[in-house]
Amino acid sequence: CHSSFSLNSGAGVLSIAGLPATYTPGQEVTITVTLNQANRTRYGFQATALDDWGRRAGDLIVTDTNRTALADGTGNYAGRQYIRQTAAGFVPNGTNQSSWSFKWKAPAQTAGRVTLYVAGNAASGNSNNAGDYIYVINASMQPAVSLPLLATVSSASFLGTLAPDSVASVFGSGLASATQSASSQPLPTVLGDTRVKVKDNLGVERDAGLFAVSAGQANFLIPVGTANGLATVTVSRNNTPVGAGNVAIEAVAPSLFAANMNGAGVAAAVLLRIKANGDRSYEPIVTFDQAQGRFVAAPIALGADTDQLFVLFYGSGIKGNTTLSNVTCSIGGTVTEVLYAGSSGAFAGVDQVNVRLPRTLGGRGNVAVALTVATKTANTVNVNVQ
Repeated sequence: CHSSFSLNSGAGVLSIAGLPATYTPGQEVTITVTLNQANRTRYGFQATALDDWGRRAGDLIVTDTNRTALADGTGNYAGRQYIRQTAAGFVPNGTNQSSWSFKWKAPAQTAGRVTLYVAGNAASGNSNNAGDYIYVINASMQPAVSLPLLATVSSASFLGTLAPDSVASVFGSGLASATQSASSQPLPTVLGDTRVKVKDNLGVERDAGLFAVSAGQANFLIPVGTANGLATVTVSRNNTPVGAGNVAIEAVAPSLFAANMNGAGVAAAVLLRIKANGDRSYEPIVTFDQAQGRFVAAPIALGADTDQLFVLFYGSGIKGNTTLSNVTCSIGGTVTEVLYAGSSGAFAGVDQVNVRLPRTLGGRGNVAVALTVATKTANTVNVNVQ
């Protein structure tokens, strides 16, 4: 709105003092912003600290309530934090210049490079937007020690896009001092000395519930409320970060569990058989082959023509879908009726998709299962129809 002159076109100088070259988690530093230009009657500024993905990084802290105040970003800038001058802070506090001091507190977990962006206004004081010189400047800090890069994927599909309230796996080294598993729900946020935090695209950081941890892998739940966009997953031991990495978050990211927990091959599913008299039975569709040391398909017998057959697939990243009509499934290229797609109701992060098994698949043997939810395609798994 202050458009009388091009950015940085005046004779003024906008500067930042006190910003270190590196930072450590939780560190507090005092920063001073100074705008100098002769023959100006008022001066103003605004600053924000962001990571390389445009998310809020750390906390801006007011140390002079008379001259500075905080403001939250709105619209496309929601989640960001700003500090600016107050009405009293417009007044020069030096010869041909004004300075403002405040603190920046580094985030509890490293956020990679952090950049302080500052805009300054050397104003004419005519009570409108004309005649003002606008300046912009920025300066960056790097974490004192770069963290090892971690890879985060769906625990079901091993693909790299995840949804809130879905099961994820992060891989690295030195993630835990011992192998441990959660023994109850709700899931703990600390197992042994390991904690996982997820910082979303709006800069909100949440503790993740933990299923299991080991030196090379941690299985956790993407927290409910995690915003769409690029999120950062940080693993800490005894509150000291040991690795971090990014992962894409979408409202729906369908994935199906495989019996061998590798995202492919025979599905992790059960068969529901309903007989003509209403009797129900649940039958396994996988069996463990001792010689191969893995699960293999147990062929599905169609049984009597009057038997109704339903396959209950287990997955994750599905419950964010709100309309069943957005869910399609085909088995062996044959479109199937989808009766349910949502939370399993039994285990945190685990979803369920119930489909009717067409009798026309009889004798086909191994057939591929193709699931699509809200136009997003899940990984392919198999079932065997006798």
